[in-house]
Amino acid sequence: MMNQRQFAALDDYFGALLEESEPRPQAAVVSARPEPVVPAYADPQEDERRRSLETLLATVAELKEEEAAAAEPAEQLPDQAPKVTPQVKTEAPAPVATPEPVVQPEPAAPAWRNMDTEARFQALFFEVAGMTFAVPLTHLGGIYQLSKLTSLFGKPAWFSGIMTERERQLSVVDTARWAMPGHTQDEEYQYVVTLGESSWGLACHQLKGTAQLSREQVKWRTTPGSRPWLAGMVKEKMCALLHVDALIALLEQGKNIDGQRV
Repeated sequence: MMNQRQFAALDDYFGALLEESEPRPQAAVVSARPEPVVPAYADPQEDERRRSLETLLATVAELKEEEAAAAEPAEQLPDQAPKVTPQVKTEAPAPVATPEPVVQPEPAAPAWRNMDTEARFQALFFEVAGMTFAVPLTHLGGIYQLSKLTSLFGKPAWFSGIMTERERQLSVVDTARWAMPGHTQDEEYQYVVTLGESSWGLACHQLKGTAQLSREQVKWRTTPGSRPWLAGMVKEKMCALLHVDALIALLEQGKNIDGQRV
């Protein structure tokens, strides 16, 4: 089927033929590639008509070629279904997440709880720079006479040094400096009271003996507050009863009575 453009081109072509002065012996044939028309004689009007015809024929040929090219993909066999090429859907690879470094949480400190004692228990009393402290005998490691100390570099000001006792090395605390931040006086201690099964020992000036206490004689703490080392107050003697485990933990962390590293 020719479209409107082709019909108009052919109409112009045949119209030009009808306008010729002399009839042609043969009918004109529409060719996709027309041969050039050689005039029998030189006539300006004839040359102009010839050029018009050549232009029209070239236009018709181009239109037919365009139509043929457009119809080629649609040609199929009647009994053959169109071939469908399956399309494989390719998915872009998922972005690989860069693993973040695993930060191991610091182990939580055990919850503070006060010391367990019998209903009646023995306690040792000792004095440091005018202050009296008490420690249950069940939490006492031992008592030693103070001997030569070996100082260590990089330790807190309240760390007196290492004392060797029966092939055991004890870390001796300048108790006055530990308990009274800012205390600078050099104390002449006489004894070392060691804490539980640890290697920590508190230097003291005087041992004041032992006494039996009932739990009712102690005002026990229920919360650690800012001084977890304090288990309670012995009412009659107005002295501090040491929480040995909490005190050892502070010393291991390099902290003084106020929980400060100095």
